[in-house]
Amino acid sequence: MHDSAEAMAQRSLRRKRNQSIERVALGVACPLVLLAIWQMLDLTGIIDQRFFPPPTRVFANAVGILADTEQRGQLLADLVVTLRRLAFGYVLGAASGVAMGMAMALYPPLRFAFSPVVYGTFPMPKIAIFPLLIALFGIGEGSKMALVTMGVFYMTCINTLSGVLHANPIHRDVIKAFHIPRVTGWLHVVLPSAMPAIVTGLKLGLGQALILVVSAEFVSADDGIGHYIWDSWQVLAIPRMFVGLVVVTAIGGIAVLLGTLAERRLVPWASH
Repeated sequence: MHDSAEAMAQRSLRRKRNQSIERVALGVACPLVLLAIWQMLDLTGIIDQRFFPPPTRVFANAVGILADTEQRGQLLADLVVTLRRLAFGYVLGAASGVAMGMAMALYPPLRFAFSPVVYGTFPMPKIAIFPLLIALFGIGEGSKMALVTMGVFYMTCINTLSGVLHANPIHRDVIKAFHIPRVTGWLHVVLPSAMPAIVTGLKLGLGQALILVVSAEFVSADDGIGHYIWDSWQVLAIPRMFVGLVVVTAIGGIAVLLGTLAERRLVPWASH
């Protein structure tokens, strides 16, 4: 009986290990296949190499940039600027969004007052009101960080509100049955139930923050990865532009990884 249980545990461990290896293999194989298709389309002349250089040329250009002290310094400086804007806007937007979502869920009058405003303005493209933010905060850092903050706020606020409102009703019954104080009950019973939705909002907000900060740097900036990409396009340095796009992709991939790790830490019961 003991041997059988131990054998079952070992089989389960092997199964999980094989599943992890399979997931990693698929995650690596898919981008490699897409890159191979891109390379073949370039070699056969189906796509124009002037605007879509093959991956091998992009890689060679990236190596040249990293090997050149001046170019590497410029790329790293732009990366630091973008990450600073991203971090500040994300933290401010996430904190205010979660707080507002919780407040709207806790107090119905607040929800009834602000729900039309939040849901009504949410579909508006945030980059469309960037000129107004420039008028309010100036052409410098303030307007760009305000744009990122706004985008993250909507994602986190709506997901937090939805997660709390749609939490399992039995949790509210527990609060009433055991006469748990309102604030204590919401913090220790309802909030953990809503955590999967809140974490989803935080993950979506991170992606939204990256999109908006790069978009803002396209429109109004003389530094940052967005400016790096746009400046490369203007002088038709296409391989250099693709290097910038790869950097943005890497930031997005790291953001997804961090979001997944945070989800496993905060809501292990909902992680797969």
